[in-house]
Amino acid sequence: MNIPNLQAPVGGGGNKQICPEGAHVARCYQIIDLGTAEQGGEFPGKKRKIQFLFETPHETAVFNEDIGEQPFYVRSMYTLSMNEKATLRKHIQSWIGKSMDDKEAAQFNVFSLLGKPCMVNVVHSHKGENTYANISSLMPLPKGMVCPDAVNTLVAFTPSQPDMDVFASLPTFIQDKIKESDEFQNYMAQGMESMPPAPQHSGGLPAGAKDPKSYNPKGAPAQTEAAPWEGVDDTDPFA
Repeated sequence: MNIPNLQAPVGGGGNKQICPEGAHVARCYQIIDLGTAEQGGEFPGKKRKIQFLFETPHETAVFNEDIGEQPFYVRSMYTLSMNEKATLRKHIQSWIGKSMDDKEAAQFNVFSLLGKPCMVNVVHSHKGENTYANISSLMPLPKGMVCPDAVNTLVAFTPSQPDMDVFASLPTFIQDKIKESDEFQNYMAQGMESMPPAPQHSGGLPAGAKDPKSYNPKGAPAQTEAAPWEGVDDTDPFA
C-alpha cells in the first residue's frame, strides 16, 4: 500500500504580521473602556481597564489582498487610574508633553486623546511561539512632523453608557470582556427601556461632537480581531 506523507504544523501564530519594533508615527483611533471586573495576575482584584489602539500610517502591510496596504495597529491596555504612580498617567503625561498635578489628573478626560497623533515606541515580547507588539512609551510628535489623517474610524466606548452599535462592531473577545464588567451588567440589569438613549455616533463620536474633547460619557472617569489578550499594563498595581 502506498502511504502518503502527512505533516502536522508546529504552533499556530508563526505567520502573523505584527508592527515592527522601533519608534513610529501613530494616531489613536480607538479608546475602549472595558469596565470593572476581576483581574488575575500578580495583582488580582477588581479593576477597571481601558484599551487604546493606535494605527501606524508609515508602517503598512497587506493583510487582505482585496484591500491592499493598511497600517499596522498596536494596542496598550491600562488600569483606569490617574494615581501618580499609575502607568496610564505616566504615559499620558509623556504623550501630551506636560506633567499634571493631582487636580489636573483627576479632571483629565481620557477620551480627549481620541484621534490625537503621537510617537509610539514598540517592543516585541514572546510567549511560547507567539510574538506580540507592545507599546513601551508614548511621546509627542517632534516639532514639524505631521501624522497623516486617520485611516480607521475613530471609536470610543464606555459600558457606563454603552452605544450598542459601537459595541456590536467590536471584536467578540472584547465584547466578552465588556459583558463581564460591573458597569455593563448594571446597565443591562436596569433595563435598556428605562435608561436614557445612548449617544448616537458618527465615526465613533456622538452626534454634535465635532471634536473628541467634547466626548466625556457620564460615568467614565478621568480592523479586525485584535491579537490575543496582551497589554503592557495588565498587572498595574496602582488602581
